[in-house]
Amino acid sequence: MTGPGAGGTRERRRWVLPAVAAGWAVLLTGGIVWSVRNDPPTVAEQRDVAKAVPELRTAFGALAAAAQDERWAIRLGATRVEDCAITPVRGGQELTRDVVLYVAEGDARTALEAVAQRLPEDYQAVTVATRGGTKLLFAADAGEFVGIEAAGQSTDQELSLRVYTGCRPSSGVPEIGDPVGGAEPAALATALQGLDAVGTPVTMTRAVSCPDGGTTATFTVDVGPADAEITPRGVPGGTELLWSGADGWAYRAGGDAVVVAAEGGRLLLNVTTNCRPA
Repeated sequence: MTGPGAGGTRERRRWVLPAVAAGWAVLLTGGIVWSVRNDPPTVAEQRDVAKAVPELRTAFGALAAAAQDERWAIRLGATRVEDCAITPVRGGQELTRDVVLYVAEGDARTALEAVAQRLPEDYQAVTVATRGGTKLLFAADAGEFVGIEAAGQSTDQELSLRVYTGCRPSSGVPEIGDPVGGAEPAALATALQGLDAVGTPVTMTRAVSCPDGGTTATFTVDVGPADAEITPRGVPGGTELLWSGADGWAYRAGGDAVVVAAEGGRLLLNVTTNCRPA
């Protein structure tokens, strides 16, 4: 038997339960980030930052493989070594590295959720949408004090997922070299031809080992000064742009991701391969 207040009770449940779930997800995300940065052992007991390189590489390889998808393009960033403060009187270093996703309009949440689902289960990766679904948060715990995080808006078409070690003691410059990236993909030559830059050499290769073997790599070519107004050009016929903005454009060429973007006044072509034999 229902009373006059039953309808109101049901209405309250409709918004209370989603609100509770969203609140729990935010707490879980925050807990993962806090755990990575603050759990024991203490700073004094942490290993030298150079000894965190293998864990960073493993986590970055897992992230790069999880981010591969025909619905968007990716680009691998270089490993950065940054000075930091462990305590007010003790310095250290932190290693970070990004996978950048270029997605179609409205696909930001879908992309982050897909990456979270594909990462190893013990990473406890989560994606949370807050502020009415407009704010996106991503967090994962790769173990050994290595974390993965991202934040952005649901309307973003460029998303950076950052792997980080946290601030650690340092006794010198860590060895952060990449594995061999393999042969240049055919998509690179095709893109250079479309940009009228045939023969321009690769200026940088960034690579990482994939969890199931092989490597994924980003080959970068500086194709010249960036125009004041950047518009897509040299895109193969019948190819759908995944991202196009004031700074560049991106598309897929078979299994490879092609990103052309302005940086420091230069136009850079980045072609990223799927995981493949080195």
